[in-house]
Amino acid sequence: MSKKTKTTLVTAFLELVNEEPFDKITVTDLVEKCSISRQTFYYHFDDIKEMLEWAFDSETKAICDTLDYDNWQATEDRFVEFLNKYDMLFRKSLVSTKFIFIFNMIDKSFNTAIKHFISAKRSEEQNFGKNADYVISYTAGAFTSLVVKTIQNETSDYETIVKNLSTSLQGI
Repeated sequence: MSKKTKTTLVTAFLELVNEEPFDKITVTDLVEKCSISRQTFYYHFDDIKEMLEWAFDSETKAICDTLDYDNWQATEDRFVEFLNKYDMLFRKSLVSTKFIFIFNMIDKSFNTAIKHFISAKRSEEQNFGKNADYVISYTAGAFTSLVVKTIQNETSDYETIVKNLSTSLQGI
């Protein structure tokens, strides 16, 4: 039941973000929309930021857990779906005081996915050694910036971004 409640809260948040500014959504708004008590919200999360971190981490982990080299297109499709799901949140965060928080969550998702991809593709002998964290961070930062530029250009071309990421990772 816990994951269902958490997912319901995230879904309600995403619906609310379509209706009002990101910064204006409160726990009260969420619990009213879900018809649950504040106590239930606080049982699962300390605040809205923690809820969003849980959502991003859970979805990124699910993508990484289903990574399939034989059907890479399915992995790409899941990452594009993930980005599209949070598109309005990304857009509204651009004019929000919480932009850096959202930017860092996007970066963390890319970082986790890239790290997972590299560790799954390469054996220990083939790793990057001490440069691995730099390469992963650099690549994640570049693709996070592309997401931000896409949003600033008022497009949602996440498919191209993910395909370019895939192409970049195939060369690693």
